Amino acid sequence: MIKVTYDGKYPNACSGALIINKDGVEIYNEIHRCHSTGSVWFDKEWSEHVECGELVWEDADKFDEDVQDAVEEVLSSISVCCGGCI
Repeated sequence: MIKVTYDGKYPNACSGALIINKDGVEIYNEIHRCHSTGSVWFDKEWSEHVECGELVWEDADKFDEDVQDAVEEVLSSISVCCGGCI
């Protein structure tokens, strides 16, 4: 059994703590290991434009597919705006 928790949220969803427990044992507990694929830019009139993206876990390749799938399921429910950092 894999249990995943993530406490990042708007306006800075990327800075949360990701905790993974597998069979009752904590196998991962890190902060700031996710990033957004969204972007923020300004036009010629300095109007802000925010493009939403998905939240990506930077350490995914270190874990098996079952763990990756469980993390992706949790992260996909997070509203990522990529605008809270400006």
